[in-house]
Amino acid sequence: MKRKNNLIILALVIMIIFLVITINIPLKKQVIPTKFIAGENMGFDLGPGNLNFGKIVPGYSASREIEITNNFESPTLTKIKSSGKISEYIIISENNFILQPNESRKISFSCYPKEDIELKEYNGKIIIITRKA
Repeated sequence: MKRKNNLIILALVIMIIFLVITINIPLKKQVIPTKFIAGENMGFDLGPGNLNFGKIVPGYSASREIEITNNFESPTLTKIKSSGKISEYIIISENNFILQPNESRKISFSCYPKEDIELKEYNGKIIIITRKA
């Protein structure tokens, strides 16, 4: 009898672990390389596939925009984060939002290098994680 109870408890623990893992798996994860160059004059970088801000004079800013669409059949929760040296200079217009099926939203990314920043290139990544809402 004790062995049967232990097997039931073990089965329940395994099911709970499986459910927690399944719930936390993102539907989609997109990693977008991003960079800017702190420089003495402004310059644009409109290359495809990246979220580049070009050359920015310290104390000024630059913005880029991307559109996020829910292509799934149920509502999704989108979370956006930045990483790398660029992350302390990035402001995201909206974060942790729900999109209904086929709904889109334009998100603005602004880069604000401080006036006393070293003149060089700063790199990082924008990570967009989509989960079931």
